[in-house]
Amino acid sequence: MKKIIGLTVLITIAVFSITLYISCTKDPCATVTCQNGGTCSGGSCTCPTGYTGTNCQTLTCEANSTALVQFSNRSASSTYSVLWDGSVITSLSPGVTSGYYTVASGQHTLEFRFSNSSSDACTVSTPNVATCSEMVYWCSN
Repeated sequence: MKKIIGLTVLITIAVFSITLYISCTKDPCATVTCQNGGTCSGGSCTCPTGYTGTNCQTLTCEANSTALVQFSNRSASSTYSVLWDGSVITSLSPGVTSGYYTVASGQHTLEFRFSNSSSDACTVSTPNVATCSEMVYWCSN
């Protein structure tokens, strides 16, 4: 009988110890504060689009020195090819505005040409794009 009581006490202590050990496992996100809508999983932040950094504290455009640009064709009848730094980035039918393009901040060359031609639709410009800015460019001759 004493052996059964002793064994029961030993098993009870073992079960209590295991339960206590398991219940004391710490939440890896308890000390992590994700910013700007980020969520913590396993102790690391998953950042929403547009943010980066350990705690989602930095705008991606700041970290990468980028900006967003759009192009608009405000003519009634001409289709334009848009050249950004010498390369065609898009072609636009009359009345169409492009989606956004992510570009490096700094000075660039922008040309609007009549499609299927080497003739400029308006004067070549040299926009200086600021980090994290959003700009829309169009041809006004």
